[in-house]
Amino acid sequence: MEPGTVVWRDTAQSLLRHKWLIVGCILLGIVGASFYSLSQTTRWTASSQVVIGPAVPPALVGKLPSGTDKTGPLGMDLPAETQARVMSSPTLLREVAKSLDLPTDDDSVQELATATRVKAVTDNAYLVTTDGPTASEAVRRANAISSIYLTQRSNEAKALLTTLAGQAQDRSRTATAQSKSLVSQISEAVARGDTQTAAALRDQRVGLATEARQAADDASAMRKALSGVGSSSQLVSPATSDTAMSSPKVARDILVGAILGLVMGFGLALLSTHLSPYVLTRDQAAKAAGAPVITASVGRRRFGRRAAPQLPLYELTALGAEASGALARRELNPRGIAASGGALLVVSASPTPNSAGIALAMAEASARDGRETVMILADLLGSPVLSQVDDYEGLTDLVVEPPATRAARARKLLRPGTVADLYVLPPGLNQEETAVAVGPSLVPGIVADFPPGYSVVIHGPASVGRHGITPLAAAVDASILVVQVGHDKDMDVTRLTGALAFAGAPVLGVVLIGASQHDETLGIPVNIVAPEPLHAPPPPIR
Repeated sequence: MEPGTVVWRDTAQSLLRHKWLIVGCILLGIVGASFYSLSQTTRWTASSQVVIGPAVPPALVGKLPSGTDKTGPLGMDLPAETQARVMSSPTLLREVAKSLDLPTDDDSVQELATATRVKAVTDNAYLVTTDGPTASEAVRRANAISSIYLTQRSNEAKALLTTLAGQAQDRSRTATAQSKSLVSQISEAVARGDTQTAAALRDQRVGLATEARQAADDASAMRKALSGVGSSSQLVSPATSDTAMSSPKVARDILVGAILGLVMGFGLALLSTHLSPYVLTRDQAAKAAGAPVITASVGRRRFGRRAAPQLPLYELTALGAEASGALARRELNPRGIAASGGALLVVSASPTPNSAGIALAMAEASARDGRETVMILADLLGSPVLSQVDDYEGLTDLVVEPPATRAARARKLLRPGTVADLYVLPPGLNQEETAVAVGPSLVPGIVADFPPGYSVVIHGPASVGRHGITPLAAAVDASILVVQVGHDKDMDVTRLTGALAFAGAPVLGVVLIGASQHDETLGIPVNIVAPEPLHAPPPPIR
């Protein structure tokens, strides 16, 4: 399987497993967005559009001398961005507030400026947008801003033209007066017979007369242009009462809240899954044990409990039979351990009442296949799983048996199992500390004494105890690990797996108890990691 498939499957499983957390986050986002939206002040938005033409005819402005004052705050044609800033400036909006009988203090004007947006659509077209507490008030404000700006611009342009016309008229009068003063000087030069000076003065007088006429014509043209000021600037699209409510937008806010809740739910679900130290999915169990999950019980997970509940007998039998079948098909068991003779250890990652039942089911499956099978209950402190087998004598009683007769004594202690060809060696009733400590170390010798062809299934201690798993691991060829959802991946599963591998009993597969049903419904094969092939040890060098 491609690594990307495993990642996407893990992600999907995490989301499905935490579906109620995700739903809760979505509901929380919706509730929060609704509260935020409904607590907002009701505002309406209105827009108007103005087109601004030249304030002062460029032809008239270009004829003025370079030293003439041709500037004005609104009278001249300013850049589009500058015009937009002027329209939304506090200075203009203060006049708007006066015309609308609104408060004109600095805070009120600043609030109006905050609610006003002016955008230069083209070089001479502007879109004025503003907010108001009601639809009609928003319309009044939008139209007032545009109208007052156009009016002030026209007034400034008229004032500028009047000023420029007065300046041109003054220049005409000055030139005329200077021209008249040259008449006497010309007469005096003629009387003296100074024809050269008289000619120069006549030329100067002609120039002054020409300048006076030009200035008079400019003044006349500017006065005539006063009547056309503002004719090319108008409110082309006034705001109407059909405006949009800008706040609150409940549907939009709820949608945003739901999306944020969904994102938060996804994040918390993935964070909880990938940062959790506990086994939650098949893939996590397989990764922690370094072996595939060969069978699993579904829907038995309990939050906050690492101990597995007691599974029904029929479910334990099904799990053991499926695990035994996986080994018999040699899917994960190239050497056919426990399928054609050999010893197999069934051990749990932590105390659980289910591993003994699974071990019994695997032993029964082996016996039903026609193999002589011996089941050794080496969990000396666990509860018996075969009520029909008297537990007054068993493994712990061999502690006091002399080594010479221990093998024969062990075969006499075997009890008939639940099916034909199945024999059981119970733990016994000797609960002395020495017997409990030494009992597991007797298992390798007992297994070695069985004739060839016997299949042996050993149910080991529930976890790695103070005496370790080494004695039992030395008696078997491989092991099956029973893992409960909620076990610690490092402290329970990986630690025990490493101990078994080090002792020579590698884990062939995992029986998972409490798996989520979503592991089964995604339609993607289980992540199987093929184990390393088991090779016989090399012959000793002589």
